Amino acid sequence: MDITIKITSIHIVFGLIAALVSAALSLGWLGFKNDVFAFFVAVIILYFVGQFCQKIAGDEISGFSQWLWDGIAPFYFTWVIAYTLFVMYL
Repeated sequence: MDITIKITSIHIVFGLIAALVSAALSLGWLGFKNDVFAFFVAVIILYFVGQFCQKIAGDEISGFSQWLWDGIAPFYFTWVIAYTLFVMYL
């Protein structure tokens, strides 16, 4: 499997997980409501997923532009869409 597909797939899966955690924080499932903290949790998850993917990819993916389109953008769009759906319907 191509490394780009692996990196994008990992970011999409963790984008869904981050959206669920963020929705839980926004809806108060964990005892408090805080939308700003929910956003920062998603950013922290993105950082650690990026570090994990960097270990997998090694030198095959280099440059910010490639990381932006292979990892950050899919994570962000997945997170925004799933977070919105979770907050509206859960």
